[in-house]
Amino acid sequence: MDLLIEKLKKEDLKEAINIYDTNHNLKTNYEKLMNVYEDIYNNNACNNIVAKLDGEIVGLATIIINYDIVEELKPFLTVWNFGIKKEYRRQKIGTKMFEYIYQFAKNNNCDFIALIAESNNTVAQSFYEKLGYTKALGYVKLIDKKSW
Repeated sequence: MDLLIEKLKKEDLKEAINIYDTNHNLKTNYEKLMNVYEDIYNNNACNNIVAKLDGEIVGLATIIINYDIVEELKPFLTVWNFGIKKEYRRQKIGTKMFEYIYQFAKNNNCDFIALIAESNNTVAQSFYEKLGYTKALGYVKLIDKKSW
């Protein structure tokens, strides 16, 4: 099996976003996404990556470089929208994606990587902890959404 992790391409959008939508029982507004895709793609701080297994997209993540204004002014990386197709879980694809994310953060001189997992998603929490992430308390305030 050939696993490739690369920047999300426009022609892969629907297949990639479908992973997140399926995992979270959501429906992305593709028309709106297509209208803003170029702005997102050309934003060097925002990177959407996919994992392709033998050419099939099986994983997705959004990684964002945040620029700090305190201490040594080192950037840090946040991870959003991470997901693996259910039928491909427990095959080390997520681990390989996080190895890529870690190297990306190092290459961009980031001080740390931050992410969140829903409080009831103990599977994700356990996965992140096995990768060396430390659980910290965080908060989220939703603006226009009813639930997370």
